[in-house]
Amino acid sequence: MTGSPNLLTTIFAFLLVLGPLVLIHELGHYLVGRLFGVKADAFSVGFGKEIAGWTDKRGTRWKLSALPLGGYVQFAGDMNPTSAPSAADDGLTPEQRAHTFHVKPLWQRTLIVFAGPATNFLLCVAILAAFAFFNGRVVANPTVADFSENSPAQAAGMEIGDRIVAVDGDAIDSATEIPKHVAYYAGKTLPVTVERDGRKLVLPVTIASEQVSDEFGNTGTIGVIGVEFATPVIGGFFGDSPAEQAGMLPGDRIVAIDGADVRSFGDIPELIQPFPGKRVTITALREGEARVFPVTIGSVEATGPDGRQEKIGQLGIRAGYGDVVPVGPAEAVQLGVSRSFTIMGTMVTGIRQIFTGDRSVRELGGPIKIAKYSGEQFSLGWESFVGFVALISINLAFINLLPIPGLDGGHLAFYAAEMVRRKPLDVRSQEWAIRTGVALVLALMLFVTVNDLVSLPIFGG
Repeated sequence: MTGSPNLLTTIFAFLLVLGPLVLIHELGHYLVGRLFGVKADAFSVGFGKEIAGWTDKRGTRWKLSALPLGGYVQFAGDMNPTSAPSAADDGLTPEQRAHTFHVKPLWQRTLIVFAGPATNFLLCVAILAAFAFFNGRVVANPTVADFSENSPAQAAGMEIGDRIVAVDGDAIDSATEIPKHVAYYAGKTLPVTVERDGRKLVLPVTIASEQVSDEFGNTGTIGVIGVEFATPVIGGFFGDSPAEQAGMLPGDRIVAIDGADVRSFGDIPELIQPFPGKRVTITALREGEARVFPVTIGSVEATGPDGRQEKIGQLGIRAGYGDVVPVGPAEAVQLGVSRSFTIMGTMVTGIRQIFTGDRSVRELGGPIKIAKYSGEQFSLGWESFVGFVALISINLAFINLLPIPGLDGGHLAFYAAEMVRRKPLDVRSQEWAIRTGVALVLALMLFVTVNDLVSLPIFGG
């Protein structure tokens, strides 16, 4: 298990995640507002007392504020419709009033508000598209190579050699597509279509629940069907990886360790974990060519079955799923969009399951947990960290689009009502809605912060 980063690294990484994402979100509002001729009085990264800032030639005060947990753009005339002054007594000239937010047409106000979440979403798309373009797309043969112990798929009648072609009616072309259909649905029975001897069979598979943990000891629960595929491919490295130091690369397919055949990634632990410090010979395929790597197995501390700490062997590799296929610019953008929508879909599913009781509210996290994960991903290298930035960016987009008064989604809900009614909601109704929304957001922030605190080791989490 990799040691957690120190406090200074965690704080630095957290600010490196949150600061740019807030800046990008608010720049979305600012740039579209400026496009429509709305004057911005202030642009702040953070809330509270100003630490530093300057005023540009347009009269916008750009500032860094004391509490770095968000930010805002304050447009002329006040973006909040409940506090906007009336045209009769605002003291502005007609020319000045023309540059205030609240006098702009409904469609322009809608686009200005929507631009913040949209910018965060587009940042996620750009990052995932760049990863796809530079790293390629992983394609894995969805043919069953083996089953895990107590495999739900095997219990449903699946056999080695079956090719999975659909899950819950959705076509499957690669084994990499299966997790998104099962990971969030533990306990649910789904129809899984397989090809066997030229025939298609539909098997009802009840998804099992499995506890998983990462190299930092963070644990979670995912749904699995207990199937292993013939893809012992390196997907990446972590820590001081002995495999990486020996010259292995992501995409290498391990076929043997000290002469023992490796059919699936699940074969590797039993050949590595019992032998910390041992020098082994790993045979791997790279672009169809067999290569031999002498590797000295690493050693890490782990908790044994009896609860005691013991040393186990580790190569420092993450599982890959198949062959890496080059991706062009257009396909990379398409993959970036589809993967971003998939992530957002898992958020909707997760929230729905919390409301239905299928998931615990303890899984909700706040700023402390984000800071913790920021430091951990930062310690794993730039690619892991930038991937985490993409995840938080789309989280910000999603949360801000929730129809809660006080958030961007709340304003959009007001505008939708205004479009239907052909006039704005009365000020008193908006005022009470926003007060309720702000109270709800504050209560949620308090709840997730307490959740974060009780999950820390100092509190026994």
